Amino acid sequence: MAPGRRSFPGGLLVLAAASVLSTAGCGIAHPQDLNFTVDQRLQFQSPPARALVTSPVTVRWTMTGFRVEPAGTAPADSGAGYFAVFVDRAPIRPGQTMRAVATGDEVCLHRPGCPDPAYLAARQIYTTTSTSVTLPQIPPLSGNVERVQYHTVTVVLMDTTGHRIGESAWELDLRMRRPGL
Repeated sequence: MAPGRRSFPGGLLVLAAASVLSTAGCGIAHPQDLNFTVDQRLQFQSPPARALVTSPVTVRWTMTGFRVEPAGTAPADSGAGYFAVFVDRAPIRPGQTMRAVATGDEVCLHRPGCPDPAYLAARQIYTTTSTSVTLPQIPPLSGNVERVQYHTVTVVLMDTTGHRIGESAWELDLRMRRPGL
């Protein structure tokens, strides 16, 4: 072998070639087709992210590029509607209505008007045409024994027919002392 040349074991070369070939079909051949964008239309105003808060807590935000309209007041439009706020739980999926929250609850599903605001609030879900919501009580996280717990407030957009608009969701993390400490 000539001076300065390195020898690589044949297995290493085969492994490298196999790695290149196996990743060729991962679906990233056309990165321009990916549609990942950060939606910055909603900005939380207060409280600051990760602030230590006590109940009740009022969460405030600003929103641009979206016309606030109450449910049932206009035809469905992705640029108009109201807000849904979820505390410590995943929001409903895009296109779903709040009926998805009651999935499996036969009493609610057979009661006209359910889920109503009281039903939703009992599950830490609130709808509003305001750019703020007051959370009367944020219960401690089940199974979490930390003295200070992190809670997540998620805001999504709803159209005037009550369907979630798109995949945009904005999260604010808050800290609260566990009750009794």
